[in-house]
Amino acid sequence: MSHAEFPQKGRDRAKVRSADAAVFKAVEHEAALEREAQKRQTATHAGSPRQVRKAPVTIRAPRRESTPKSGKPSSKRYRKTRKEAASYGIKRRAKFTTPLLIFLLLEILVSIVAVGAYTIYNEDTEMIVREHTIEAGSTADVGMYITGEPRFPDYVSCNLDFATINYTIPQTIRFTIRMYGTNFPCVLEIVDTTAPVAEGIPQSMFSVDEIPPVEECITNIFDLNDVTVEWDYLPDITMGGNLTAKAKVTDSSGNVTIVNVPLTVIRDSVAPVIEGCEDIETYIGDPIKYRENVTVTDDIDNNPTLEIDTSQVDMDEPGTYVVTYRATDFTGNVSEVDISLTLHKKPSTYVEPEVVYEEAKKILDKITDEDMTDMEKALQITWWVRYNVYYISNSDDSSWTRAAYDALVKRNGNCYNYAMCAKALFDVAGIENMIIVRDPYIHNPHYWNYINIDGQWYHCDSTPRIGYDSYFFMYTTKELKNFWHNGWNGYNFPEDSYPESATESVQSRISYSGHKIKN
Repeated sequence: MSHAEFPQKGRDRAKVRSADAAVFKAVEHEAALEREAQKRQTATHAGSPRQVRKAPVTIRAPRRESTPKSGKPSSKRYRKTRKEAASYGIKRRAKFTTPLLIFLLLEILVSIVAVGAYTIYNEDTEMIVREHTIEAGSTADVGMYITGEPRFPDYVSCNLDFATINYTIPQTIRFTIRMYGTNFPCVLEIVDTTAPVAEGIPQSMFSVDEIPPVEECITNIFDLNDVTVEWDYLPDITMGGNLTAKAKVTDSSGNVTIVNVPLTVIRDSVAPVIEGCEDIETYIGDPIKYRENVTVTDDIDNNPTLEIDTSQVDMDEPGTYVVTYRATDFTGNVSEVDISLTLHKKPSTYVEPEVVYEEAKKILDKITDEDMTDMEKALQITWWVRYNVYYISNSDDSSWTRAAYDALVKRNGNCYNYAMCAKALFDVAGIENMIIVRDPYIHNPHYWNYINIDGQWYHCDSTPRIGYDSYFFMYTTKELKNFWHNGWNGYNFPEDSYPESATESVQSRISYSGHKIKN
């Protein structure tokens, strides 16, 4: 350090010493005042009967101590003065520190409580979920909106009763959750995003049919709300095959389900079959039974239509004409069969059918009653003709009515008379029947009856046979052709031209001698 720096350093130290001395003097002066005040307080508490007159106290300013040449105050005096000053400061500060500490502690405690309450409020209210969306059909509760357990559940409430909600209807529900004095607006959104459920009903039809209404083709429909059903796609069924129609099922929320409806479409290309058509030979003026013994069948249509075209026939002129039978099924397939209709002038011996049936009814009323079955009536008819008409070789066979009339009234005739007499009786009794003619034959034709009993066809023949004192009643074709007498059968005929015969025999049920049906 250079000599030029010393004067400055000395001046700094002098300033410090001067400042310290001033402080010490001020402190000493204040302490003196304090001691004087304490003395006066002591004298007052002593309670002298006389009021002591206080002499004025003169406070002298502290004497400036001489400072040694070294610039420092006396070390002993310096230590004493600092100690007194520190003691005074501590006492003075103590008066104000305790209340302040208490205040600070209370403030800290209030702050801690406030911070804790604020934390609880924030944490618990953050557990509230303001919005929820659920599918129609499901349910909700207030627990969905509070994700945890509030610390003070008694201060949590909701103004919505979830049990009263109709969860099947899409809707928006607004309500309030109140927690710790604060209202929190909440929303429950019920939506329907689920499409309806339904099943298609398989349909079978023909290519000419119309596809049924969609309501008849859909089943097991389920949805929480109303639905509508309509066709979404319809295929072309004219060519037939296995096809699929599509139905659209829509609920009130617009959800759509497409349902497949299987279609089995039959394209019918087979025409009906006409059977039993035969050439007709009759007299002018007589009724013609075109439909007698004629049947129409179809592989699909149970009721095909049958039309008979007689446009080429002149009913007033003798001759042979073409009659056309035309059958049509519901798909439009057509089949036709032509027959010949031969008209003759009536012979002079001709008998009108009404007259024949009138005579037949007289006989039928005598040999049957209303309680009899068709089988019992047919047995009485066959038995009566066999044993009440007498066989002669020559008779008038100019018409079936003449032959039947002669047998009913004159009681004689050949096989033609027997068969026509039985026919008239079967007709009056309401029993379906037809005449079978032996074909081929060598010398003479033969006629017998073919009747329908309970849906089955049987042979009946009341014509006597030489050496055979009985008759044939309800024989199957097999039984009839197996009958041989005197080495001869004679029952050959074109089976395909007549309805198929029954196959089960009923002969065990028939009493020929008593002409009764056995029980």
